[in-house]
Amino acid sequence: MIRIVLADDEPIIIKGLRKLIDWEAFGMEIVGQAYDGNELMDLIDRHMPDLVISDISMPHRTGIEIIKELKEKEIPVKVIFISAYQEFSYARDAVAYGAIDYLVKPVVKQQLEAVLEKALSMISQHHEEERRKGKLQLLERKNRHEELQDALIRLTDGNLSPNTSAFREAAAGLKGPLITIMLIEAERLKDSSDRWTEKERKLVEFAIGNVLQEVVQDPGAGYVFVKKDRHAVIVNHDSGEQAAGLADEIRDKIWTFLKIKVSIALSRPAAEAERLAEAYREAEQALEMKFYAGLGRILPYNPLQTHEARTVELYELQWAVIRSMTEMALEDVEAALDEWLETIKKETFGNRSLTVSTCFSSMLFIIGELSKSGVQLPGRFLDKRELQDLLASYETFEIMSSQVKRLFRHMCEEMDSDSGNKDKIVLAKVKQYIEEHFAEEITLESIAGMAFMNPYYFSSFFKKHTKQNFKQYLTEVRMKNASQLLRNTDLMIYEVAEKVGYNNARHFSDMFKKMYGKLPIDYRQDGRR
Repeated sequence: MIRIVLADDEPIIIKGLRKLIDWEAFGMEIVGQAYDGNELMDLIDRHMPDLVISDISMPHRTGIEIIKELKEKEIPVKVIFISAYQEFSYARDAVAYGAIDYLVKPVVKQQLEAVLEKALSMISQHHEEERRKGKLQLLERKNRHEELQDALIRLTDGNLSPNTSAFREAAAGLKGPLITIMLIEAERLKDSSDRWTEKERKLVEFAIGNVLQEVVQDPGAGYVFVKKDRHAVIVNHDSGEQAAGLADEIRDKIWTFLKIKVSIALSRPAAEAERLAEAYREAEQALEMKFYAGLGRILPYNPLQTHEARTVELYELQWAVIRSMTEMALEDVEAALDEWLETIKKETFGNRSLTVSTCFSSMLFIIGELSKSGVQLPGRFLDKRELQDLLASYETFEIMSSQVKRLFRHMCEEMDSDSGNKDKIVLAKVKQYIEEHFAEEITLESIAGMAFMNPYYFSSFFKKHTKQNFKQYLTEVRMKNASQLLRNTDLMIYEVAEKVGYNNARHFSDMFKKMYGKLPIDYRQDGRR
């Protein structure tokens, strides 16, 4: 609708204008009426109408003064003047300052309708020009943004010559005196899948990008761009403490607004843009350290210390594990595993792929020697590809270490258990684990890994023994505990959701309604009647 303000120092004139024509039929809406020039200007400032129909001679400010002020302030309001005076000087001045037309009282309906048609055409043309201008500006901003993103990627690759305009434009925003590169990597969502879906990943990237824009780019502290599916930040600062403080702020705000944990790696400060390729490699190396330091940390770059390989020591520790397992000395098995894994960590520290491959080859040696000694191992422990994929999937050394130890403990148990009890033992442990950890991140893959089974095999195994699929069972456990919290506590719905393993209150409510036939709030109210 076209918004209109009417103005005249005689109320009867405004009343007559309101009734003179069918404004709605013209696609117009009267949003205000004024009885003097000051009141009219105030209405224009508050409502920003598309069209003003005003008496040219009013108290406090004349129509000519109003239209001059509109022109000075560049307010795009169209004006139609009316007056009891048939003086051409008024009409000439009004049109000179941009009025659409000048009507003489009493206003004739046909003349007003004709002028309104003219106004509609001009307003539509103005809106179309504004839309076209807005699209062009948006496209221009998008092109500049893409060009800058490309320049920053090439700059951190070392492929942008200092002699190019792209380099100079990018470097112009890096005022220093120090420049640090940060890499931000989000940890996995706490949901029912082991990996994010493509849609979830894009939403997370978009949300994190908005936080970085607000904290870094909008205040002019540096640049934000995406490289290798990771958010990267180039920061201007005065000291190393400033860069670390900004990293803390970014991590805290992403957690506060999005409830997502991120790891943030920092390069060493550089003094010039030419060193950013080296700084980017340092940040990448620092980010690899989250495998050893843990998730959700600030990871400053530190040069790696070289170690002499102690192959003999690792070989002897492998045999210590083998001996303790064949002797079924469980306390000795734990001690041997701890020393063996700690040595792998020391020997390969800083190189995740080397750590994983060393652990994999060492495990194959242990399993192979156990088989040679006549120990009857379940066939799934001998699946090399499955074992390799499992080790590579762990996000930290601590998680990998605990799962490897769990695997060997389970292996000991199966070695000591007859086949008739084996499945019952596995199932009982899985159920016990779910009952104790339902509020944590539990996935089919993680439970299958705990049971040392292929996820597809475990899914079939679980359904065979419980007559329901794993996800359904886990949901029932969570909903059972949620119902108790709803009945017995005053926790908010989102707090109940978090306590039973959901970080999305709406998703929790949908799942709860699917099971109990009513939303959590209704369930609580019904239970207290």
